[in-house]
Amino acid sequence: MNRMSVCVPLLLSGLLSLLLTACISVSSDPATDNSVSNDQGDPVTTTTLMLNGLWDGQFDQASTLRLLIWQGNVFGKDETYGYYGTIEYNNSESRAVLSLAARSISSSDEANGWYYASGTAVTYDLDGLLFTVTSSNDTLVGDYSSTTATGSFTLSDDGSWSTSASLSKVAGQWSTGDYELYVTTNGSSGSLKGIAATTGGCAFNGTLSVINGSQNLYAVTLSERKNCDVFNKTDVSGFATLNNNGELEFYLRKDSEQLFLLFSPVSSSGS
Repeated sequence: MNRMSVCVPLLLSGLLSLLLTACISVSSDPATDNSVSNDQGDPVTTTTLMLNGLWDGQFDQASTLRLLIWQGNVFGKDETYGYYGTIEYNNSESRAVLSLAARSISSSDEANGWYYASGTAVTYDLDGLLFTVTSSNDTLVGDYSSTTATGSFTLSDDGSWSTSASLSKVAGQWSTGDYELYVTTNGSSGSLKGIAATTGGCAFNGTLSVINGSQNLYAVTLSERKNCDVFNKTDVSGFATLNNNGELEFYLRKDSEQLFLLFSPVSSSGS
């Protein structure tokens, strides 16, 4: 627990004329720890950090929703939208509040494992109750409202967050449809190269590194993505994770555009 020193006056019995100043140590409120901020620059409470992880769910029991929650921000998609926004958790009420900008999946290729979200955002406000199902899996249930609809949602922690991360787990060859991804290790980071088998096909370069070895998340930077149908960008940041099926998921974002990628293993250099 964080601690801070506070100086207070002490009046000693029998020495009424003598006022001494002494310093004592008191605990600071962990909920106001400002050491972590979200993308928007707002401090993130330690209780909100408890929700870091990968969540599967639905809107109105009818969609397939996949969300990454990390340091007070939310990234994800379903069949209709790509989502990006913020989350705050109030532990005393077991209440989570999410504010998400939803942009249409304007282009996608399921066979090749990519989904692109762009365009004008629709705001989704979610208000959920967190309850524990097992010692390692939680569920959020609640209601949502947007400028176009209202309804309910459910989200369940998929249990993969505590799986350890290492470059050896992602190093090797990956594929999806006509695309191939190669990841090599270079000390504390990895280099990645994505190519398409088609003439004049999409290609991208970048790096990948472990954020915290005890958490199933990798930091990704694409230096360039070119010759692609969409999302031809430079200096793109995002995240990657290994899902419960052993596939490598990418959550990439620049400005108001998002790209989601999914690769299956062909070979690996470690485990």
